[in-house]
Formats: sequence, C-alpha cells, structure tokens
Amino acid sequence: MMIKTETECCTIYAEDVEDAVVLEGSPGVGLIGNILGWLLVEDLKMKEIGYIDSKYFPPLAVLYKGVAIHPFRIYEGEGIVLFLSDFILPPAVVYDMTNAIVDWMTRNSSRELITFNSMVVREKSQPVAGAGNSQEVIQRLADLGIPIVPFGNLNGISGTLLTRCAVKDIPASCLFAEILNPYPDPRAAASVVEVLNEMLGTNVNPEPLLQEAQAIESRLKKLAETVQGEAETPIYM
Repeated sequence: MMIKTETECCTIYAEDVEDAVVLEGSPGVGLIGNILGWLLVEDLKMKEIGYIDSKYFPPLAVLYKGVAIHPFRIYEGEGIVLFLSDFILPPAVVYDMTNAIVDWMTRNSSRELITFNSMVVREKSQPVAGAGNSQEVIQRLADLGIPIVPFGNLNGISGTLLTRCAVKDIPASCLFAEILNPYPDPRAAASVVEVLNEMLGTNVNPEPLLQEAQAIESRLKKLAETVQGEAETPIYM
C-alpha cells in the first residue's frame, strides 16, 4: 500500500519497507549516482515501490523500454531501498525533500543511508573515497580501507542527507568516485560498485559499466584521431 509522506515542496508516495539500507542516486558531476542506480535496478531486479512528486520538478518523463516513467522513483530489492532521480534537483526543493526522505526512513527504522558523489581530480590516485556523519561511520569506512575526505563542502542532496540523518541518529555515508572531467564516467561508477559490494555483502556485477566505459573511450579515441588527421585551419593576419 502506498503511504504519503508530505512536505511543503514535495510528496513521497511509497510502500513502507522496514529495516532496509537506503541508497540515494541522483545526477551530479560524472553522473556517478545515476549510472550506479540504473545498474543496481537491473542487476538486483529491483521493484519500483513509489516515487517523489513536486510542482518544482522540471516537466519531464523518463522513457524506459518505451514506457514513460516518473523521473524520481523509489525501488526495493534484497533489503535495499534506492531513491533514484534522472534530473538535477532544484536547490529550493532539496531541504524539504531530504526531510521527507529521512522521515520515511525513521518511520521504517532504516539501518543506514549511503549516497554517491564525485571529485574532479587532475590525476586519479584512489578510485573511491568516503565521508560520514559520525565518527563511527568514519571508522567503518576506514576499516574497509576507504580513504576519508578530510575537508571540503558537500553540496546538494548528498550533503543535506548526511546532516539530516545525523539529527535523527541514522548512520549515513557518502562514497566519492574520482573523475578527470565532468562527463559521464561509467568506469568511475564501477569502482564504487566494488566498494558497495564490500559494504553491503552484495554481488553486483560492474562489468556492464566497464564495457560501456570501453565503448565511450573507443569513440573518443576515434574522434581524437579524426581531429588530428584534419588539416589545420590557416590563420590570416
């Protein structure tokens, strides 16, 4: 049965799922959360259990296998609940929507929250880094060999979820993938999959993302070769 969780800016329509690990994936630089979220839906055969609605969302429907679906959906499978968005959230909605998600988690006694983000670097040195909303969460990440991000600002829904979960004493962490540019990076998302498998005891296969990354890299290589093969445009003074 769909339960309504309402705030001033948005409403969650979703089934209740108790004692779950909650994941959040939304588009950001490199599209890490969105790419990872779609992989989880496919690999874990997750069932759609609801959606989030708001008059402040862009006028948008997502086509999936020819069917128009809501752009911000909620999935469940194997004790995991996934909040998955296919658009960048308007900043004015983030605070109220985050409170609605945390209220839903509190009502359902969710075990923890994991959100996904990225860091643009000049050269990759570590595939994935982490941050958390308590010393206990930081220690757990460190015990898994995940480097901790010591300083910086975490904007948008990821940062707000960490702080709002802290208010409700819900453990929350953010996994950051290193990326070299702001373009979609399936290879970086695959690195996060491996860490997530270790954290949750899942066995999600990252191979589809690696194949997608290889295809993208191959197209870019061909494009670069084409550009290099063209004659330079003369400069007239």
